[in-house]
Amino acid sequence: MRLDIKHLILVIVSLSFAAVAANAQGKATLVVAGFDRKIVDEHKQLFDMSCIPANVEMVLKLTGHEPVNYFKLQDAWSTKTDGNFADFDGKTIAGLTFHHRFKDKRDKDFPLKRLFSVIDKELSSGRYVIISLQSGKNAYHMHTIYGKDADGDFVAITKSGSKASGAKTVVVPHLKELITQMEGTDILKYEESEPVKQKK
Repeated sequence: MRLDIKHLILVIVSLSFAAVAANAQGKATLVVAGFDRKIVDEHKQLFDMSCIPANVEMVLKLTGHEPVNYFKLQDAWSTKTDGNFADFDGKTIAGLTFHHRFKDKRDKDFPLKRLFSVIDKELSSGRYVIISLQSGKNAYHMHTIYGKDADGDFVAITKSGSKASGAKTVVVPHLKELITQMEGTDILKYEESEPVKQKK
């Protein structure tokens, strides 16, 4: 019986994750199945403050719900400076319904273990997680968690946070340490409400 359970666990993990060779930047050894670095590299952050819609667009592209030339969310956002994950909370876009989670106050009482558990669950289910990470004093930039390293820590990817360099892809490893130093953060997760439409 134990062997059967172990085999089942291995099958489930293999369906949700794809093993890849360690890379020099993020050292991601397990990534969400279907992750395509080329899609990320072709994506752009169009405006200085459009990192939230830029990451939502990236997830829509990585999941096959929108084509690589999709930038409607950033075009609508434009130079908006007062936006946050709440702008996408409960919204369904191209078959994905997004949910803003962990709005708790960032302090020593933040539920870090529960946050890490939720991220683990999402990755194991084959879903990306958009996360807010501190990029400077009172400054934050959005990233998309796409995998884990050999130690089980999270690895994220994003586009550089400015209009001038928005085409540059940046990989950020060791997220658990960063999030712990921040005393917590919020995330944007999603569920598939409509399957990807097959191209004719």
